Amino acid sequence: MKTLKNKTKISVIAFVLMLTFVVSIFALPTVTAHDPAWQTPTWAFLSVAPNPIGAGQQIIIVMWLNDYPRTAIGKYGDRWDGMYIDITKPDGSKQTLGPFISDPVGTATTNYVPDQVGTYTFVFRFEGDTLTGEPAPPGGIIMGGEDFIGDVYLPSTSDPATLTVQQDPIPEYQETPVPEGYWTRPIYGANREWYKVAGNWLAGAAQNVGSTPRFGYGTGPESAHIMWARQYWDGGIMDTRTGDISYYDGMSYETYGLTPPIILNGRLYYDVLTPPRYGWYCIDLRTGEELYFHNTTGPIVGTTNNYPVSGADFDFSGVLAEDMLTFGQVYDYESPNQHGGFPYLWSTQQVGSVYGGTGEGTTWKMFDAFTGNYICSVNNVPRVGTMVYGKDGSILKYNVDTVNNRLTVWNTSQAIWYRTAYVSNQFWMWRPYLNQTFDGNYGFSLNVSIPAGLQGRALAIVEGQYIIGGTPGRNTAAALTKGNMWAISLQPGQEGKLLWQYDFVPPQTQVPDPGTGGVFGYGLMALSVVSPEDDVFVFTEGMTRRRWGFDLATGNMLWGPTDPTPSWDYYGLSTSVYDGKVFSYGYGGVLIAYDIQTGEKLWSWSSGSIGLETFYENAPLNLGCFAGGKIYLYSSEHSPSKPLRRDANMWCVDTNTGELVWKIQCWANNPAIGDGYLVALDSFDNRIYCYGKGPSATTVSVKDDSVAKGEAIMITGSVTDQSAGAKGTPAIADANMEDWMEYLYQQRPMPTDAQGVTVKLYAIDPNGNYQDIGEATSDIWGNYGKSWMPPVEGEYLIIADFAGSASYGDSSDSTYMTVGPAVSAAQPIETEEPAAFALGTTELAIIAVVIIAVVGIVAFWALRKRK
Repeated sequence: MKTLKNKTKISVIAFVLMLTFVVSIFALPTVTAHDPAWQTPTWAFLSVAPNPIGAGQQIIIVMWLNDYPRTAIGKYGDRWDGMYIDITKPDGSKQTLGPFISDPVGTATTNYVPDQVGTYTFVFRFEGDTLTGEPAPPGGIIMGGEDFIGDVYLPSTSDPATLTVQQDPIPEYQETPVPEGYWTRPIYGANREWYKVAGNWLAGAAQNVGSTPRFGYGTGPESAHIMWARQYWDGGIMDTRTGDISYYDGMSYETYGLTPPIILNGRLYYDVLTPPRYGWYCIDLRTGEELYFHNTTGPIVGTTNNYPVSGADFDFSGVLAEDMLTFGQVYDYESPNQHGGFPYLWSTQQVGSVYGGTGEGTTWKMFDAFTGNYICSVNNVPRVGTMVYGKDGSILKYNVDTVNNRLTVWNTSQAIWYRTAYVSNQFWMWRPYLNQTFDGNYGFSLNVSIPAGLQGRALAIVEGQYIIGGTPGRNTAAALTKGNMWAISLQPGQEGKLLWQYDFVPPQTQVPDPGTGGVFGYGLMALSVVSPEDDVFVFTEGMTRRRWGFDLATGNMLWGPTDPTPSWDYYGLSTSVYDGKVFSYGYGGVLIAYDIQTGEKLWSWSSGSIGLETFYENAPLNLGCFAGGKIYLYSSEHSPSKPLRRDANMWCVDTNTGELVWKIQCWANNPAIGDGYLVALDSFDNRIYCYGKGPSATTVSVKDDSVAKGEAIMITGSVTDQSAGAKGTPAIADANMEDWMEYLYQQRPMPTDAQGVTVKLYAIDPNGNYQDIGEATSDIWGNYGKSWMPPVEGEYLIIADFAGSASYGDSSDSTYMTVGPAVSAAQPIETEEPAAFALGTTELAIIAVVIIAVVGIVAFWALRKRK
């Protein structure tokens, strides 16, 4: 049986008791200090559940008194002390648990695992307590609690509670299986294991998990199947007069695209970055439907005419919005009196900056993600610091100040709810005041000294454990400056303490000029990755396209240099760490995976060439994201010329094998993954595309629903795509998905060799037996057929089952038919041979007379009709 979480043990009971006691607080008459102190009797209560239980399974013991500590208010004031549980086991032996300390409402809980079969007896014993009022709240005890200081609460003992322990375990809750096919939000709260497939993309620091950048939670799409496409701005080919030139795509310093983007609770949010740059959209992730548009108003800001700077010819046309989104948040507030998460959107834009508010400002705005409505603001947000998402979803800024020897942590939650005078805060309830601007100067949850003499900056942060920082040093043929690495503690009570420090010798650079390192400063030796999870840090030299690995514990070199990567990587060589591997990629178009511990080259994969279309040997590669053991890559370029080169794709590569999983033509911009769906803006047509597994629909029918035994039937049906963008189109095999999606969405020719999907057919015969009919594969029109001869007479249930694929969720259908008795074989009709006879003269004469008479009658009636 799973260990029960402490936070859910008694939340309902505590809440009910809290309501009762709060009512009593406000109903109390005015009292004075008790002199002499009151001697107050108590009553003890006990609950043991579940009952009965199997040996070795866990139970929950809840103990409480009839009254709560009258000085308790939120985290301040007294708690009942001296609470014990006395246990008598089936064999007569004794055991005592405790002491326990109560929560503010006088309740305590504990877990217990009985190991003997038989009857256990439990008794809750309270030894009594005297109220002191400690720890006192900053504003003093309120609502009359101070009048009870010094009062004595007398001992009490509960009635015995018995527990029956049996040999066989009691059944656990039957979990709903984690979906492998298509699913939708909201996820029903009872389906707890479904958290494994749910993933939000909150943007920014939220997607940095350890040393892995752009980490996508949950899974990622495993085929090129498109769910929907939505127009972002006019795009594609313009006019016969302009030839093959397409509309502007913003890639020349303006960056049209999905910004931030945010995927939260099955909704996609993105800012409007096309002129006049105001507002943001909320889109249903699975259908592409617009849920709402958040409009913003205000003066045009951000133009160089308004804010002259050097280089004013490098102009920006301005922005109309103060509320452009920056990142999302799910704040998981947990207290004795409130539990659960809050979905928020944040705008941190600097209003009036030269480049239109793209910089971080000192005032942040918070919005409700469900409605887009404004909630509150925080001003005086510090500009400096490394942003980290806390374990509870709070947005933190760590700043290691090696000049003033201070470590500070700024916290959004602290900034909003710092004032203990808020009654709701004292009672552990998250209630941000609406339309308020909170002073961020009060938002520091940590401000401690650090040892003097530390150099450099923070390089990696492991929340609640340590910060690693230092300097990379410099090693040239002319001189050596050693690097320095250190770690300071973040553990409670030891914050700022130096854990370790050492010097190390960095790799020697081949770049002759340590000041510039080449054109535009490319090529310098750089400390590119610090990975505490792998206990390794990595250096990269862009000029020579090589890497070195160092032991984080000692500073000793582990491996390197690696062989140079392609020459084009000079213009952009990137390094990422994921799942114990170092990944190299860039303008050279080659993805290489190295073992982070040894530097061994594990595999390489190339994006490939399109021949005469471009001067690149391979299409340049950018990191989209990591998710579910896959890396998603796209191709881009700084200020690309028109027409755009056509080697740009979205690629999905298996990070363990280096095998290409799928690709599709797409000039992507800032892709993101949420709930297993990848979204990206395609600059070829300025449409937003959503890739992932869609719903399907299967049908089945029988041409003749009633046949005789021995006759074959024809079973037919179809399997279709039910995604919003291509509803009712044929379901196609994963291997042909690239060509099929490009046909549906990119006006490519319809593929003639595409295969459908496999359908499993079976029947339940009149005797309840399973009959395996076999498999059928649908064609390019989505239809399938299968001939089958039912073996026995009676009524049949025919079932068609499509198990799903990487592109589609599963679906099925059924129909009925009847088999009757077999038709008997046809029998020939037997007749007697007629007797032979001859006509005489008399008989012939009579026949001739009859014939003449009949002819005469016919002629008579024919002549009458003419009259």
